[in-house]
Amino acid sequence: MKHTCKLKPRLTLFILLLIAATAFATQARIESMGKRPAFFIDDATMFDNPANSTFYSSALMGELGFYNQNSLGANHVGLGQDPFVPWFGGLFKFGLSNEKDIRDPQITIGGFFGREHQNFTRFVPRKVVISGDTVPIPQSVTNFDAFLAGTMLDGSAVGAHVYVGIQDGKQDIDNLNSNPAIGNLTPDAHVSILSMDYGVNFLVTNQTSIEMTLGAARIQYGPSRKTFLDPGLFSFFAQGRLFTDIEALSGQLVAGYRWADMEVPGWRENLYNLNTGLNVVIPRGFFWIGIDAVRVKEKVGTWDKAAEDSGEEYLIYREPGSLEVYENDRRDRMGGILSFGIERNVWNWFVMRFGGQKSFIYNTCRNYSGKSTICDTDEPKGQKVTYWSTNPYGDGSLDDHIGIGVGLNIDDKLKIDFSLAEDIFFRNPFRGEGRFISRISSIYTF
Repeated sequence: MKHTCKLKPRLTLFILLLIAATAFATQARIESMGKRPAFFIDDATMFDNPANSTFYSSALMGELGFYNQNSLGANHVGLGQDPFVPWFGGLFKFGLSNEKDIRDPQITIGGFFGREHQNFTRFVPRKVVISGDTVPIPQSVTNFDAFLAGTMLDGSAVGAHVYVGIQDGKQDIDNLNSNPAIGNLTPDAHVSILSMDYGVNFLVTNQTSIEMTLGAARIQYGPSRKTFLDPGLFSFFAQGRLFTDIEALSGQLVAGYRWADMEVPGWRENLYNLNTGLNVVIPRGFFWIGIDAVRVKEKVGTWDKAAEDSGEEYLIYREPGSLEVYENDRRDRMGGILSFGIERNVWNWFVMRFGGQKSFIYNTCRNYSGKSTICDTDEPKGQKVTYWSTNPYGDGSLDDHIGIGVGLNIDDKLKIDFSLAEDIFFRNPFRGEGRFISRISSIYTF
């Protein structure tokens, strides 16, 4: 699936078929067919490896937002709230040569507005308690992704990606839909998320390619202001994938890894992930399956959970005093994830998708705080407990078991993808409750 100078005719055709099956897709496509793009190339993978932005022509893309039942509470779905986190942006490719060949060096630049990075925002509390005062933490409003990437004469690609999410001096009142027009001016309101990552993809042989990414992020929230290099604010992450073409299967063997050391005040998380899978071109469609081995180690102190009237839980961080001593709660999670996805063109302009994932995670937890934020039990203080857990079944969240969706293709230029509600075929359409569609994404290439 990578560019190359010397490709056998059969292999070139096979790679072009895979690109046609996977290019110019969207986040709704991923949510509908397995919840994750770890085992195939998709435009959403450029947010994991910026070098992958070179795979596409100039394009405009975005989303109308999404509905997540857990974000609203089961009793609030369908009552007229706007969708969460709409975003838009574009990629623009510029050739550096007049030769009409895929090997020509090219530069790709791009920018996206409003896209939320859940891997970072999950470490930002809703409120901070300092010296007995409770200070709400605003949601970031800049939320801008910038890309700069390019291809070389040998077909390899490099890229850089910067994300900036900041708010300072104003606290949003409408937390549910983050309306920036509603809020209170306050000098204590502050949040900033800054990240930068670099990626490469290159051909090792005519049948094997590799992509790798390395990045860092800095996450800070008020009211305390810290200098840029203060400890406890920086996170680091890396990941990579190897694709090996298997002509007998008309597909690829994929092997990958992920590593992350995420840290904010009072919370540190270490992630280790190894995975392997297959993606295969089938008649009029595409199929993939994969398995992950995962370990996540966490140490959390002075964090609490609270709940809204709707039932939605959120996090509170208590900033310790200069003489305060506390112990960290600890959790160690080990296990595996099995996932798959399939899509098939019913007609040239209409595609259907289906996929799912199932995790088996063994948890070891020690609670030193009395009421733990990370342990899913209320065990006595200091006691060690072990238990199994899995991802949510069918609660409408973005991480549950099953996804289903459809897509429209108009002249191979405009593509619109829909994630369907998982209970759409069990719902009474005359009652007017719930949502039939949870996410709408689109892309227009030119």
